[in-house]
Amino acid sequence: MRFVLPPSPSIEIARRRGAILKRALFDEGVDVDVDVAADYDALGDEVASGRATVGWVPPIVGARVEMAGGRILRRAIRGGSSVYRAGIVCRKGEVFKAENASTMTAAWVDEDSAAGYLLARSWLANRRVDAITGFRRALFTHSYVSALQAVADGSADIASIFASVPPAPERSTLDEVDVNLRERLEVVAHTGDTQTDGIGCGQSVDMAEVQAIVDALDRVVAGPGGQALLQEIIQAEGLIVAPARPTSTSLAVLLSSRI
Repeated sequence: MRFVLPPSPSIEIARRRGAILKRALFDEGVDVDVDVAADYDALGDEVASGRATVGWVPPIVGARVEMAGGRILRRAIRGGSSVYRAGIVCRKGEVFKAENASTMTAAWVDEDSAAGYLLARSWLANRRVDAITGFRRALFTHSYVSALQAVADGSADIASIFASVPPAPERSTLDEVDVNLRERLEVVAHTGDTQTDGIGCGQSVDMAEVQAIVDALDRVVAGPGGQALLQEIIQAEGLIVAPARPTSTSLAVLLSSRI
C-alpha cells in the first residue's frame, strides 16, 4: 500500500511529516509506504492511475481525480471550516498594484495549486492581469517555501499562499515557515475561497486497502494526542467524511483556468 503526499510547503517538510504519518499508521496496524510527489501533476497522476493507494490531494488535484472516476474520502477541517482562500504575499511594507505587474516577477507554487496559483490567477484576472503574461516574468517554484523565499530575497515580487477564511482563526502558510523568512513578508490581499484538501483515491485501487488506511487514520485522529498529531502532519484539527456527490463541478472554474 502506498500513501502519496504533495510537496508542500516544501519537499523536505513533507518528507518529515510523511515519516510521522507512516509511524502513526503502523501503530494502528497498517504498514504503508509514504512518499512525496515531485509536483501536483505527478501527485494527481499517481492517485488517479491507482499507482498510489491513496493520496493527500489539494482541491484542484482532487477535482482531477474525481473527474477521472476516483473519489475523495475525507476533507480537512481547519479552524472549524472545510473552505479556505489564498493570501497574496509581498515583501513587508510593499503593496501590489495591478498597473505595475508588467514590471514585476511572480513566484507561483504549481499550476495545479489552488492557493499557490489558481485562486491568485482568478483574483488577478478580476484586475485585468494575467498571472503569467501579465508579469515581466512568472516562475513555478513547486513549493510554498521556495516561492516565499524568492519574494523575500528579491528575485520575485509576489506569491500566493494558503490562508484561512473568517470566522476561522487567522492562519496562513506564513505561520508554518521559519520566523526569519516570515518576518520579511506579509499578506497584502485575499482571494475568494475553495474547498480544503483531503484524502483521495483512483477508481482502480483495491477499496479494501483504501478503507484500511482511512480507518487507521480515523483511529489515529480519535486517539489520545490524535488531533495534535494531525495538526503536525497536515495542519488540520480534524477530518470530515467528504460528500458522496463529486466536488469537481464546483472547482471547474479552477480547472479551466489552468495554464
